[in-house]
Amino acid sequence: MMEAFHSFLKNSPMMAYLAMMAPRLVELHRVLKETGSLYLHCDPTASHYLKLVLDGKFGPERFRNEVVWKRSLPHGNQRKKFGANHDIILFYAAGDECTFNPQFQPHRDKYLEQFYKHKEPDGRVYRLISCINPNPNRPNLTYEWNGVTKVWKYTKEQCRECMMRDCSFTPVAERHLTRATWTR
Repeated sequence: MMEAFHSFLKNSPMMAYLAMMAPRLVELHRVLKETGSLYLHCDPTASHYLKLVLDGKFGPERFRNEVVWKRSLPHGNQRKKFGANHDIILFYAAGDECTFNPQFQPHRDKYLEQFYKHKEPDGRVYRLISCINPNPNRPNLTYEWNGVTKVWKYTKEQCRECMMRDCSFTPVAERHLTRATWTR
C-alpha cells in the first residue's frame, strides 16, 4: 500500500507523515484486545489516506464511524478558501465484540420545554414522533401494524423491539401512528 501512496505522493510531507504513521497503526492493531477499539484523531488533509491504511490493517468491516469534530474558531486564509473548521476522528473496532460506551448529555431545559410537551403520571416527559415514512415508494417498509397499513419509517422488527422496550406506538388522528419517546 505504501508503494501505491508513493507512486502519486512522491517524496512529499504527506508521504513522510504516512511512512511515520503506518508502522504505529500496525503496532496499535497488534496490541489491541479483541474487545478494544481505536479512535484516531487526524487532520482532514490526511484522514482519507489514514482510513485506507486502517482499512488495510483492521479490514473495512471493522470501520465503525467517522466523527467530524467541529472547531469553534475556524482558521486559515479565509480570503482564498473556506476556513479550516474541523478535525476527523476515525473509529475502528478490533473485533465483533468491541466495547462501545455511548456518550450522552442531558437535554437542555429549553429543548425539553419545546419538544417534550407530554407528561406521564409518574413524571416522565415524552414527545410524539410520526412513524409514517415520507417516501411513499418503500415496498420493504409497507406493511400492516396495529390494523393500519402504511409505509413506515421503521421495519416490523424495529416496531416489535420498541414495543418490548419502554416506548409505544399510539394511534392518533387519521389512523397514523406516532412513536412516543421518553426522557429518563
